[in-house]
Amino acid sequence: MGLSMFIAARRYTILSILVIGTILSFCDSLNSSLEISPIIWLSIGSLCCSLFIGIGFQGLTSTGFIDRKWILTNAIILGLLAIVTLLLATKYFQVYFSLGDDFARLFTQAAKMYVLGSAVLVIFFLFTYAKLRLHLLREILMFSILALDIFFGARFIIDTYF
Repeated sequence: MGLSMFIAARRYTILSILVIGTILSFCDSLNSSLEISPIIWLSIGSLCCSLFIGIGFQGLTSTGFIDRKWILTNAIILGLLAIVTLLLATKYFQVYFSLGDDFARLFTQAAKMYVLGSAVLVIFFLFTYAKLRLHLLREILMFSILALDIFFGARFIIDTYF
């Protein structure tokens, strides 16, 4: 949602910082000549993504009737991403000798998060379509989804690495 808000507001400088940081992280000749770790460049991209998340979080709590097309578009995009990740998961579950099961579990976890995000966006779309403001309910919904995201993500990381 934050990325679409930046695109709608024509804030292309932040988007260019994200693109340049990501491109520079994959330039081996530049990183080796300047002796800069690619992690530095990727951290710039992660910071931009964190900015998109924060702006989207704030934007969702204050959306109105006019923003319903953006909300529905983002819900559809998340639904399509969930379908793509589930298709990738089925591909990796079919690898010989179960060598791709870890990747498949990663893709199913990502698909769960996409479906959860899409469901929340559909709820917000229904709020805006009915012209209900309900800021407190929106914030409670957003914080509960954030808590579920942290819980599922932490559980996956702990189960995978420990």
